[in-house]
Amino acid sequence: MAKKMIWNVLLNLAIILLILTGYTAYTHGNALVLGLSIAIGVLVIYLKVVLMKHVKRVYGGKNKTSAKNKKKQK
Repeated sequence: MAKKMIWNVLLNLAIILLILTGYTAYTHGNALVLGLSIAIGVLVIYLKVVLMKHVKRVYGGKNKTSAKNKKKQK
């Protein structure tokens, strides 16, 4: 779990850095850096979504079953 948390933090930092890079490239008129920033940003966001789905599938399933059991007991 700690590995996934570190990976999540790194992905968040990468997203923030790429947004700042894209903004700076846009204000200075550097289209190449802007394009690369957008392309890498899309890839990083995709990786974050995949990580969130994986964590939800692996660690979220336990809570759902226990919640269903609690409802049945009432």
